[in-house]
Amino acid sequence: MPPPPTFTRKEREFQAREELILTHARRLLIDKGFQAWNMDQLAEAVEYSKGTLYQHFTSKEDLVLSVATASLKQRADMFEKAAAFRGLTRERCRAIGFACCEFAVSCPDYFHVEMMLKSTSFWEKASEERRQAHAFQGARCWRILNNIVVEAMALGDMPRDQFTPEQATFSLVSVTVGSHLMSQEPQLRVQAGITHPLLSVRRNQDLICDGLSWKPLLRDHDYTETDERILREVFPHAHLWLKADH
Repeated sequence: MPPPPTFTRKEREFQAREELILTHARRLLIDKGFQAWNMDQLAEAVEYSKGTLYQHFTSKEDLVLSVATASLKQRADMFEKAAAFRGLTRERCRAIGFACCEFAVSCPDYFHVEMMLKSTSFWEKASEERRQAHAFQGARCWRILNNIVVEAMALGDMPRDQFTPEQATFSLVSVTVGSHLMSQEPQLRVQAGITHPLLSVRRNQDLICDGLSWKPLLRDHDYTETDERILREVFPHAHLWLKADH
């Protein structure tokens, strides 16, 4: 995103340089993982000194956290778009399921990076500013889904006397993240007989929603029509991964 026109030329140049650094860091992270590159290689790629890199980021961890936060913001933006879908509460949750798969396609390595970010050794080497920015985007994702769960309980679409909205949200988040991670492991995919990873993620989300007694249950509603509306109204490009995943 270009900086506001009120920024000075020096500030605009600083922002442009930071975006260049992030773009190359993202490429290295995708191509080589976290361990197989260093700041010297990145400095060579962007044609700036390593000292210049440290004017923007306090450490390699700080830089990678910023890359991950940009991806997480993209995920939260997709969630907001999905939550605005017009339909029953479970249909809106289903739209968020589409958003999860859209995000997994556009940022295929994100969940592995996210697991690495949670380690204390990594987290403590990132700046407080970067940690707060990442936490903010993560909270956006949580809040969007949790608001729909709260609404579902208020409307009677989901029982309110068996678990709290936060517990229901945690279940949905856990099964989604876990499904994405496990479906990326070849051995686990073979053991589980998974041939269509994104379809498996969505099926697991359906199982959790039914387990939470989130109405209408899968057997009681034609979600095919819902999916077609989500495709038309929210994620028109999803047909690419839907076709590949069937």
